[in-house]
Amino acid sequence: MIAEAFDAIVIGAGEAGAVAASRAVEAGHRVAMIYREPYGSTCVNTGCVPSKFLIHRARVAHVVRTAGRFHVKTSGPQVDVAGIIDEKNAMIDAHRDEAMTGARAAADLLTLIDGEAAFVGSHEVEVAGRRLRAERIFIATGMRPTLPPIEGLDAVPALTNETAMELREVPEHLVVVGGGYIACELGQAFKRFGSDVTIVQSGQHLCPREEPDVSTLLERAFAREGIEVHVAHRAARVEPSDAGVRLFARSKDGHHLVVEGSHLLVATGRTPNTEGLNLPRAGLDVRADGAIPVNDYMETNVPGIWAIGDVNGEQPFTRVCQEEAKVAYANGFEGRRHRIDRSALGHAIFTDPEIASVGLTEQEARAQGRDVAVGLVTFDQIEKAEIMGETTGLIKYVVERESRTLLGAHVIGPDAANLIYDASIVIGQRGRLDDIAKTVGIFPTLQEGMEGTARGLLRRLAPDEAKRPLATTPIHADEAERRDLETMHQSFQCPACAADLEVSERLGEVDASETGEPEVADASNREEPLTSSHFQCPACAADLDVKEGLEVPARTS
Repeated sequence: MIAEAFDAIVIGAGEAGAVAASRAVEAGHRVAMIYREPYGSTCVNTGCVPSKFLIHRARVAHVVRTAGRFHVKTSGPQVDVAGIIDEKNAMIDAHRDEAMTGARAAADLLTLIDGEAAFVGSHEVEVAGRRLRAERIFIATGMRPTLPPIEGLDAVPALTNETAMELREVPEHLVVVGGGYIACELGQAFKRFGSDVTIVQSGQHLCPREEPDVSTLLERAFAREGIEVHVAHRAARVEPSDAGVRLFARSKDGHHLVVEGSHLLVATGRTPNTEGLNLPRAGLDVRADGAIPVNDYMETNVPGIWAIGDVNGEQPFTRVCQEEAKVAYANGFEGRRHRIDRSALGHAIFTDPEIASVGLTEQEARAQGRDVAVGLVTFDQIEKAEIMGETTGLIKYVVERESRTLLGAHVIGPDAANLIYDASIVIGQRGRLDDIAKTVGIFPTLQEGMEGTARGLLRRLAPDEAKRPLATTPIHADEAERRDLETMHQSFQCPACAADLEVSERLGEVDASETGEPEVADASNREEPLTSSHFQCPACAADLDVKEGLEVPARTS
């Protein structure tokens, strides 16, 4: 079979593959892009877009159901799940058609081939009865849901995230195996649609890759919402039951758990789509989990082959996949030697409260041998959160103690995915905590909490810096005058704004009230006790007191 020659072969038409192919075509290169139906990315077809669509509709139902807490009387939501699914599918179809139309418009240089690609050499692949050759090959085949080896799983109608988002009726009782972002997002969504929901997680926390304090607050929020969570229990066996399905799980210490429900959602992770590519024929390395390892240039171990997007197992997030494709294209076609910088590539989990993170966790930073300082503030100290009635959450910074370089930021709370952007900018520019702490925000906003938490930690690390006015032109005065200005710290501000709140390193002890909210550091715990001349507002987050972390009671089984 004679091979057809192209400037590049792109295997996969998702977020990464489409970016690499479109840039090559725009530069005048002939490209073959191999895809599988449905055309497009996991993000659009079965991932980010449809799941966030359902999450939003579920939140609307939740707001209606709980409107009474705002003294707004309603008769309760009537959720038309089938109508929601139809609307979701219509939107996805429109997005997919738009993407396919754009690809077909580039037919002069872009050859679309529907089929399963397999390597027959280091730079040749076969697909749909054709052999293709190119000096540059970009593998962007994405991931699929993982089905773990649970006894009896093949005997019950188990759902994945993809099939769960096609249910046209609300499950009576959804049992979720897994405790990562997919399990938590969809579990909460179905709870808000009207299902009973039980989550069984093998790890010690939900969303275990996040800061432990973040996971703790998410677990509290789920408990208040009526979502039953069992952590540290591994699913061992499932079987059909009169109700639908019965799950057997056990903990390491031998505790047995039995959960019965109408539906089973398995959300234990995702597996790279590499099993049919015949990677050994190309000489490509592959990890035990199926991912194709790459270096910071997005190169595989075979020259001229790049693995971009979810398939390399690095950061399976839409915007990261796109950036990996840009790096690989520039290195492959433009002779660049760009390295991807992952330090400022954040992610979010769209639970309620939302979770967002960028950079290093405290544990990761300490594992690198860094001398770090950390500080957090809970959302019940942020006036806008109090106004909204959404005070479950925290903001935490991880910084290098001496230089105050910002290493990481972690947020759980309303609009966390938007709030984290401030920190992403600073980390990307190798900036300092001061860059956020010394920027004046708007009152009342949630963003003010990002500023106030930074300033609270700055006050611990460099109190003289934190005392200075923020919105001033440079002062050209002698040293004595400058010192006098810096020591003018008497305040008679409104108790609702610019409050001097303390940060701490851990969340406070949980009080015994029904709210389950974390205890907030009060004036008696301040490192610098307030004097009678200090009357700043306790509502404004301009100067928050940080803690180092949550202090939680020991878990009882």
